[in-house]
Amino acid sequence: MHRRQFLRAVAGSSGLAAVAAHSARDAGGHSTASGGTNTSTATSSGTPTPTPTEAVATPTSEYEPLGSVAIDGVREAVVTPDGETAFVATVDGFATVDITDPADPAVLAEERDISPPGTSEVVEGVQDVKHDDGRLLVAGPANRGSDGFHGILLYDVSDPAEPELLRAHATAYPIHNCDLSGGYAYLTGNNRDDNPLVVVDVGGENPEEVARWSLFDHDGVWESVPVGLRSLHDVFVQNERAYLAHWDAGTWILDVSEPADPQYVADVRGRSPEELADLSGLAVSRERLEPPGNDHYAATDPDGSLLAVGKETWNSNFGKDGTTPGPDDPGGPSGIDLYDLSDPSAPAHLATIDPPPTADTNVNGVWTTAHNFEIAADHLYSSWYRGGVMVHDLSDPANPERVRYFRRSLDTSFWTAQLAAPGEAVVASSYEDPSDPDAPGRLYTFPDVPRATPTATESPTDGSSNAPTPTGTSDGTPTGAGGDETGGTTSGDGPGFGPVAALAALGLGAWRSLGGRERGNSEDRR
Repeated sequence: MHRRQFLRAVAGSSGLAAVAAHSARDAGGHSTASGGTNTSTATSSGTPTPTPTEAVATPTSEYEPLGSVAIDGVREAVVTPDGETAFVATVDGFATVDITDPADPAVLAEERDISPPGTSEVVEGVQDVKHDDGRLLVAGPANRGSDGFHGILLYDVSDPAEPELLRAHATAYPIHNCDLSGGYAYLTGNNRDDNPLVVVDVGGENPEEVARWSLFDHDGVWESVPVGLRSLHDVFVQNERAYLAHWDAGTWILDVSEPADPQYVADVRGRSPEELADLSGLAVSRERLEPPGNDHYAATDPDGSLLAVGKETWNSNFGKDGTTPGPDDPGGPSGIDLYDLSDPSAPAHLATIDPPPTADTNVNGVWTTAHNFEIAADHLYSSWYRGGVMVHDLSDPANPERVRYFRRSLDTSFWTAQLAAPGEAVVASSYEDPSDPDAPGRLYTFPDVPRATPTATESPTDGSSNAPTPTGTSDGTPTGAGGDETGGTTSGDGPGFGPVAALAALGLGAWRSLGGRERGNSEDRR
C-alpha cells in the first residue's frame, strides 16, 4: 500500500487514534545481523511503557508511532525528496528503508562490512550518511581509535534496493559528520590539530581534496585553545553556505559558493578564544561537557533566513561528590537556539527551545539534551535522546510553539528527526533500547502535523477568482489540526498528535512551491 492509499484508508476511520551514549559518539554498534533485523511493527496507541522513574518524565500517550523497523546499529537517518526512502547509518555501513507506507517501513537493502576497492580494510564507525541527487555519502569512522578504512564512500542509490559503490576517498583522520552538496563532500577533519572543514570534489572518477578551512585561518589565537574545546563536530551545507558546529568555539558560517575557496561570513554564540585558552586540566574536561558551550548541530530553514543551533551538554560532576548540579555546578541538558539570519553577517538571537526535564542530569544519567534535527515546512523536527521527539511550529520563530511531543524514556533514545512529507509522515531513529542493551535500534515513523489542503473549486462564471481555498476553520486553523493542542517550549509533558484521521496530505509539489526544502538538489542537506 502506497502512502497516499494508506492516508485515504486512514482518513476514513474517524475513530482511529494516531497510531537518542552520544557516548554513542564513542560506542560501537550492534553486531552485523542478517534476516531478523528487517521485521517491522505498526505500533498502536494505548498505555505507553513507563519510564524508569516517575521523576524522569511521564511518557506521552496521545502521540504514538505509526510504525517502526528494527535495524542493527541505527544512527543518523536522511530522507529522499519524494519522502519514500530513508537511508540510515548503521555503524558498520548503511541500510535503505522503504517508507512509502509509513505504517509498514521495510528494509530494502543493507550494505555492511564494506571494503573499498584497492584495500582489504573495512569501514567502521559509520554514524553519518548524506543524500543528494541520487547519491549517498557514507563516512567513517566517526571517532579516533577505530581501525579499518578511514574516509568516504559515494554510492549511486537511484535504485534504493540496489546501491552501487561508485568511488571511495581515503583520509588520514576520522570523520564524525559530513554533508554532500553539488558534487562536493564536506567533512569534519578532526585531526587533533587545526580540526579543519575539508572539501572533497567527488564529482569525478577520482575524488580530490580541493580545500581546507579552519579557525586558525580566521585568527591564529585559536591555536592556544585546547583542541577538545574547538573540535568541528558537524557541518551543514545549504544555499552556498556551510554552517560549522565548533563545540565551545560556537557556530561558524562560511560562504562556499566557490567550494575550493571557503570564506568567513560570521560566527555565532561562541566563547572568546582568550577565555577558553585560560582553561586547563579539570576545567577543560568540565567545559567540554557542561553549558554554556558545546555547539553540536546547526541547520537552517530552506531559504537560509532562520538558523537553529543545538547544544549537547550534561552535568559532568568532575571533582564533585554529589550527583546533581548545584548553584556552583550548573551543568545539565541544553536546548536549541534560534537565530534570525536576515543579515547573515550579524545573526540575531530570537528564542531558545528548552530541553525536556530529567531527574539525572549527569553524563552517565538519563540524557535529554538536544541532538539532531531539521527545519522544514515552517516546523522544527527535533530529537532529544531519551527526551523523545518534538515538533515546533516556527510560524513566529521568536515564539516557537511545541505542537507535538513523543517520549518513552525506558525503551527509546532518539538520534534524529526528519520530515518525510508534510502532513504525512516524520521519521526518527532510536539508536538504542535502554531497557535491553542487546536489542537493535529502530527507525520509527510518526504522523506529521495536519496541513491545510488546497481545495479545487469550479471555474466561476462571474469573473471572480477561482484560487484554491484551504480546508480549515474560520480562524484559519486547518480542520483536524488540533488547534487546542498547544505546548510551551519548557514543559515536560506535551500534547499528543491526535487522530491519524486528521492528517491532510499536502502534495510535495505544493510544499516546495511554498518554500519546502528539496533534499535532492545541490543546495540541500537531506
